[in-house]
Amino acid sequence: MTTGEAVVTIQGREASGQERDGEAPRCPEGRADASRGRTHLSMAGQRARGWTPGMVRRLLGGPDLLRSNPHFGSAPRTRLYRLDRVEAAERGEEFRAVAAAAARRSAAARAAALRRRREVLARIAAEPIDVPRLTAQRLAEPAVEHRERRDAERAGERWRPASGPAAAQSADPVRSTGGRSTT
Repeated sequence: MTTGEAVVTIQGREASGQERDGEAPRCPEGRADASRGRTHLSMAGQRARGWTPGMVRRLLGGPDLLRSNPHFGSAPRTRLYRLDRVEAAERGEEFRAVAAAAARRSAAARAAALRRRREVLARIAAEPIDVPRLTAQRLAEPAVEHRERRDAERAGERWRPASGPAAAQSADPVRSTGGRSTT
């Protein structure tokens, strides 16, 4: 460990710059359990406690510690916030007010998304879908034309020779419709 590098204790073990899961252990009341040795929280740990990025910026400001990202070395550094500072902010009246507003916005966004989903599904259900009933021969002709076009386009890509040209007259009506009658 180099001079000036802080050690973060995570669940009873030292981590030299990398926090494993980023979440605070929870006790029954939903608060972090400081007695388990956690001294810092990452943004993931704060999100698990109900914080939003805007709340962190507003109430906590900058991070107390920066560590290299434990998953991707080229990713931005992990911002860690002292647990005692987070808990002190959570006890404040401003946190309660901001958290309540965030919860209201989140609930309103979920309700709006559900309403939009229902509207789209209702429009889909109301839209008439007409599927014409075609004979096997009428379906075979465009299918053969499509196959021949695709064979011509992919002629240079094939590692094996293409099968012979297809003809609508040779198409098997039972096989092409899966055994269903198309009349």
